[in-house]
Amino acid sequence: MPPLPQIVAPNLRVSVQPLEPQAFAPFGTVIQNPEHASSKTDAGAYDVVSANQGSALKYLDVTHMANHYDVAPSGKPAKVVMNMFVCSPRQLDNVTAVQRSGLGSTNGASSAFSVRILERHPFTPQTFVPTGLCAADKSTQYLVIVAPTRQASPGSAGDTTLPYPPHRPVRRRSITSILSRSRGDQTSDSKDKLPVTGFPATGPQRPKGIEEPDLSQLKAFIADGSQSVTYGPGTWHAPMVVLGASSVDFVVVQYANGVALEDCQEVAVAPKSGAQGLQVIIDQFDLDQKWIEKARL
Repeated sequence: MPPLPQIVAPNLRVSVQPLEPQAFAPFGTVIQNPEHASSKTDAGAYDVVSANQGSALKYLDVTHMANHYDVAPSGKPAKVVMNMFVCSPRQLDNVTAVQRSGLGSTNGASSAFSVRILERHPFTPQTFVPTGLCAADKSTQYLVIVAPTRQASPGSAGDTTLPYPPHRPVRRRSITSILSRSRGDQTSDSKDKLPVTGFPATGPQRPKGIEEPDLSQLKAFIADGSQSVTYGPGTWHAPMVVLGASSVDFVVVQYANGVALEDCQEVAVAPKSGAQGLQVIIDQFDLDQKWIEKARL
């Protein structure tokens, strides 16, 4: 297997914030019971109906599974796939007082996760649903680490240093036409147009382009068992980072067409020689110190 494309990380430390829908909106969608949201603003703009003979509430269209493979270079149609990732807890690094300066107060000795790889799925959203993880259990949580796509320089015509294929410039159509065809649970060659109602206010996201990740704008969010997450198509993200005492099983739903660089693109994030590189500081939250110590081993 050839080595991954590589970008050099700045010597940057990113603090963790709670996973809230509005803060995460540029990168995708947070899926959670609106009644459990930290504020009405973060509750989401969902349509809700009564279901199951009045014994349940049904929130409609809580995330967006739009299929953008009809603009992929190969033209090969995609299908919905559902996989399970069993994610083990990650090892953490110690962080000195000097390294955590500028991040504000922390609770006790600091720990960090070093970001060494980012990936994206350019033509599909990707939804992660944790199973068997209790929302009230602080001994196991997970990090959602995301970065926007770097803006192309003026006059660059979308050039990138990464060896990734651009979108296929065929069948010029409006984005409205593309999105209306790709909405709903269908493959890119389906001719049926499904009505779309009740999406959260952010709406379905478009692919982000072919540029590399903007590491200076990387964000890190901490999630519990009450939250699932959908990465928007083309959102750069770290592989799932579990923090805690045990593995977490994630059911993952996305489109895929079996063409490697169209389904998943990866880039190595390399620190400069002798530097720490890109680190996420994770222990400013009230987390179980027993597993923090274990994760450092």
